[in-house]
Amino acid sequence: LSRAVLRCGSHINVRRARKGLSSRALRVGIIGYPNVGKSALINRLLGRKRAKSADTPGITRSLQWIRVKTDSGKLNANGKKVRNDFELLDSPGIIPMSLSDAQSDALLVAACNSI
Repeated sequence: LSRAVLRCGSHINVRRARKGLSSRALRVGIIGYPNVGKSALINRLLGRKRAKSADTPGITRSLQWIRVKTDSGKLNANGKKVRNDFELLDSPGIIPMSLSDAQSDALLVAACNSI
């Protein structure tokens, strides 16, 4: 996962360097419906419990950034160490307002014990 995130986001810090800005950690957001396992996915990807999660809805109540550090020891052309860290955004469940039939969709979400 770390290599895939860094490979996909490598152009971000290249663009920042062209503008004269320093590099920073890449940011990846994980969003979705309530109680589908966003925090559990983060914990599984990291191999340890970093995001609080449980089988009941409403555990994640606010946005939280979780830093993932990897150490490759690579140097760029200027001799500076390449940043190989990124941040994952764990978010509470989001229910879009543009549902076609809001009442039946709300019943389905409630049936899944998500609200």
